[in-house]
Formats: sequence, structure tokens, C-alpha cells
Amino acid sequence: MLDPITDSIYFIISRSFDSNITYIKSGNHEILVDAGTGLYSSSLDKDLHTKGSSLEMITDVVLTHCHIDHIGGIIPLLERGSPRLYLHEAEAVPINNGDYSQTLGATFGAELPPFKIDVMLKEGDLIDFGDIRLRVFHTPGHSTGSIVMEVEDSGILFTGDTLFPGGSFGRVDFPTGSPEKLVASLKRISEMEFEIGIPGHMNVMRYNARKSALTSYQMAKNWFNVG
Repeated sequence: MLDPITDSIYFIISRSFDSNITYIKSGNHEILVDAGTGLYSSSLDKDLHTKGSSLEMITDVVLTHCHIDHIGGIIPLLERGSPRLYLHEAEAVPINNGDYSQTLGATFGAELPPFKIDVMLKEGDLIDFGDIRLRVFHTPGHSTGSIVMEVEDSGILFTGDTLFPGGSFGRVDFPTGSPEKLVASLKRISEMEFEIGIPGHMNVMRYNARKSALTSYQMAKNWFNVG
């Protein structure tokens, strides 16, 4: 079910092992932030139809990181359309060189067919979709290429698997995870100005999300005994 965040941004809570997915309509762009595993692509298609969209109509997929529960869903999208794929360069370069190990597909018994990332993101990039512009912040810790993205002039932050509600935060026990980097990233997020946080799992932080970020930072700092 599409849960409206604004008139053009709609949140889809995760199904089972999937990541959350956000659908954005901005002019000629139909955008997904993260894509789930792909196991529930037919349900995603039905959700998109309620807004006059479909898997075929998605033009852009921006990934908060490359783990299989976020990136697997690009495969049915590529089978039915030709969206541009965006991912931080730390994870995009290996994928474009044929190294899919950071996706964790093999760890969870999923084999991804070859694909290419079209746009390699880096710190400070502005992804311009017309009315919607996403500012990229590199926040490693959960994975080496994890990012959060600010929807400019909105008070909304996509937090990926770095920041979750209720004092929670992303795990660091997968390859390229780092407790020290995660704590530093959470500290950075807690100092940003935003009201709404859209995470990669769990529910949207709809009110005073920055306060939630500060709680997560303090919890992680104590949990990992860092700094």
C-alpha cells in the first residue's frame, strides 16, 4: 500500500525480507528509492498502478546501498523497463566490474544476473529530478557505500539502513561494515536539520526525526563503546 508522505512521495512498507521502497513522481520522472528483493514485484506493480504507474514506467532507481534486500528488485524492473540505476561509487565500481560480493546475494542464496550502475554517486551530489532534488551524503558503517539523501527544501531525509526509528541503527556485521564509521555517520545525521526520516526498514519517523537520530547515535556509541 502506498502511504503518502507528500503529494509526490509515497512510502511502501517492507514485505517480509524486503527493504522499504519509496515511490516519487516528479515531472517526467518516476523514481524508486530502493527496490526490495524483487520477490514481491507483482505486489509492487499493483501498488504503483494505484497511482497510474507501473514497473515499466519507472525511470530511475536510487539505491541507498547494494545489499540484496534493496537491490534485488532492480532485476524485474530491468526486465520490464529501462530505469537508470544510481548507487554510491564505493559499491557501484565493483558491481560494474562484475564483482557482486557486496550485494550479499550469495550469502542469502540469490544469484543476480549481470547489470550495470548508470550513475555513480559521491558525497555532495545533487540528483535533480525537477521538482524533487536529492542531496547525497555518504554515511558508511552499515556498508561501505551507504548513503542518506535529503529531499531539498522539504525536511525529509532518506536514511537507508544507517538510521532506524526508536533508537535503532543498521547492523555492522556484514562485509564492509564498521562500528566506528556507523557511529560517526549517526553523529553526522543527528546534527542535520530534518523533520521526517524515511528508513530502509521499519516505519517512517514522521515527527522530530532528528531527535530519533540523536537517540540512535547515543545508543550506538554506547553499544559499540566508540568515542
